[in-house]
Order: sequence, then C-alpha cells, then structure tokens
Amino acid sequence: MGTPRKRTTVSTEAIGDGLGVFDPAQNKTYLLNATSALVWQHCDGNTSPQELTALLVRKFNVTEAQAEELTRLALDELTNFNLLETEVQRLRDIPQSGLSRRQVLARVAAAGISAALLPIVSPVVAKADGAKAGRANKLIPLLNCVTNNGNGTLTAHFGYLNTTRYPINVPLGANLPEREVNAFLPPPVDRGQPAEFEPGEHDFVFQVTFDYEQVPVIVWILKAEGDFPHEVAASKYSEPCPTTTTGPATTTPIPTTTPMPTTAPVTTTMPSVTTTTTPVTTTMPRVTTTRAPV
Repeated sequence: MGTPRKRTTVSTEAIGDGLGVFDPAQNKTYLLNATSALVWQHCDGNTSPQELTALLVRKFNVTEAQAEELTRLALDELTNFNLLETEVQRLRDIPQSGLSRRQVLARVAAAGISAALLPIVSPVVAKADGAKAGRANKLIPLLNCVTNNGNGTLTAHFGYLNTTRYPINVPLGANLPEREVNAFLPPPVDRGQPAEFEPGEHDFVFQVTFDYEQVPVIVWILKAEGDFPHEVAASKYSEPCPTTTTGPATTTPIPTTTPMPTTAPVTTTMPSVTTTTTPVTTTMPRVTTTRAPV
C-alpha cells in the first residue's frame, strides 16, 4: 500500500485550529478539527502512517500508542469522506487492535487524551427550510462543574446552549447517516442527557457520577443535523463546583410564653325544681246551732 495522499482539487480555509475543506467533485464542504486537519495536510503521498504517528507525538505530546490510535482514526475518517486520493485500506501498515471504531474511541477517551484531539471530519449541511436556509444549528454542550465525592467518584454537572430560536431534537446515540451525535464516550452512550434542547442557555440540566479511577474522563459529544460537532470532557482536573461554607447552625429561640390555662366553659345546670302545688281545701266546720226553747 502506498502512503496516503490528500485530494489536490479541493479548496481550504483555516477555521480556528481546524480546517474547512470544500470538495467541488462532491459539492460538499467538510470541517476538520485540529487532529484531522494536521493529518490531512501531511498526507502528501510521501509521508507514511508511521511518520504521521511520530508527527502527532511531537505536536500533541502524547505517547506513541496513543498517537497510533489517533492516526488510525484520522485516516479512517478522511477515507470515509473521500478526502484522500489513495485507499488507505484501514491502515494495514499500523497493527490493528481488533477493536471497533467505537471501542477505539472509548479507549482513547479512557486513556486520558483530551477530547479535542479525537479526530473528527464533519460535513457542513445547510438547512433549507425557508428562513432557516443556509443557517447551521448551534448546539453546544456545557460542563458547569465537577464535584469530587471523596470516594473515588466524580459527579459532573452538564448543561447546554442552543443559540437558535427553536427547539432542536438530537436522538441519543450516533446516527451516522444524518451525522447526528448525542453520545458519551466511553460507553454507555446514554448517561441521562436530554434529546430535546430548548432555545437559550440551560445550566445544570443533568449530572453523571462515574468512577474516575476506572474511567479517568468522560466526553459528551453533541452534534445536531447541519451543525458542527461540539464536545466537552469531564475529569478530576475540570472546574470544581463551588463549595458552600456553612457556619454554625443558628437556632432562633422561640419566645417562651406561659400558656394561659385553658378553662373550659362552666355550664351550671340548675336542678329542675318541680313545684307541686297542692290545692288547699278549706273545710269550714259545720256549725250546728241549737236553739233553746223559749
């Protein structure tokens, strides 16, 4: 197999640390992040995959094993989108690990490599629905802060920013035909994140607790249809959540009030007096008058 060679019929434009590539043959524009752009620019037909690996070691200060994984992923992405003239045949010159792409991404993330180094090639798709035509969605994941629980686990608090004026739906997982991504690395891809994103900035939407000794870093990758991919990583080196300093508990004394005795209403029941009036019968004595004879 020959060394990889990039297409020379494309036009490019620097976009931050990445690169925008327009391919007139496909009539498509792609956004390459820093890692993919660096690899693609050095695919001149003279630089071998091993030399590309050494380049990544020097540029990003990663180990050779990590650089090999990044090189494989970058060339795989570039090949998938026909940005190379030569078929790299999935890098037979680099020993294969036997892992799927998702497993490799998970291993790269678990190895502590910054999420910004993960190679990404994303087609730029303009929406074509009236007022939104030519506008790309802007959906950005946010890491608010990370709490160290003191037991070997971290709790990362996530939010998001939707700069459009309408809700955006991104199903969980990686839907490659539409190039929509709403997933965590390493798996499981579903860690409680939403699929419906309302307009505006929303902080502390959900939280993820993970064992940072087993998984040093988790990465949330979010890409709406027609949008650029955005990602955020959480680790023990992330911005810590502010601790609330709690002073001694202040108890407000309840004023002591001598309760007035509760006096039940006294009901005086007068005994019912029944007065029986006995009718007085006056019996006049019968007077018998005896007249003496004259």
